[in-house]
Amino acid sequence: MKGSVGRKPRCRARPSTAGPGPSGSDEEVAQGRLLADTAARLDVHLVYSSVKGTDRLADSKQLIEAYLREQPVRATVLGPVYFIENALNLGFSRLGDGVLACPLTPGKPLDQVSVLDIAGMAVHAVENPDALIGERIDIASDRVTGQEAARILSEVLGREIPYQQMPLDMVRQWAGEEVATMFENFENNTDFLDLEALHTRYPDVHWHGYADWAKTVDWDRVLAD
Repeated sequence: MKGSVGRKPRCRARPSTAGPGPSGSDEEVAQGRLLADTAARLDVHLVYSSVKGTDRLADSKQLIEAYLREQPVRATVLGPVYFIENALNLGFSRLGDGVLACPLTPGKPLDQVSVLDIAGMAVHAVENPDALIGERIDIASDRVTGQEAARILSEVLGREIPYQQMPLDMVRQWAGEEVATMFENFENNTDFLDLEALHTRYPDVHWHGYADWAKTVDWDRVLAD
């Protein structure tokens, strides 16, 4: 998505659609189109947070991105991968029980991103519109396996946190078919980001590796909940 970069925007925005609401994906698409229309009308630089690979998939965010490309709006699209912060969902990760649970096999690598780095990339885009208007950038902070993540958390927490693979049928029961399919795709994925090139290209983001991120968390508070 290439746009005019000659004009300086009078103001800038960094929204993301909230995801499907009670009305399903149609509501998210309507929200995204409204953001695009508003950004075009106000002549602002829109930094839109989507999902990695959405430009190649048929879903609500893909429809929003297609709409952005069709409109006279100066936009930068960010494509985050799986959030590192999902580990803080104790009902799923089971960290409160002293283990790190996930449906992936123990040695399967997974690209992950911290919300700290999504925010950092968004700030970088806002501050550098001439370079980033019209760009779509998939972003990840680190690539770790479940075993590696458990080892890092063990070191940070000062006690052993074993990795435990969660049966996919349990995921379907707890979180639904869409989430189970997502993890099936992660298990089969061989399309990883070039993290070194990404981080070298955008050093101002101050990327957080998994261990860096873990050290920013108030674990006493998280595990007390």
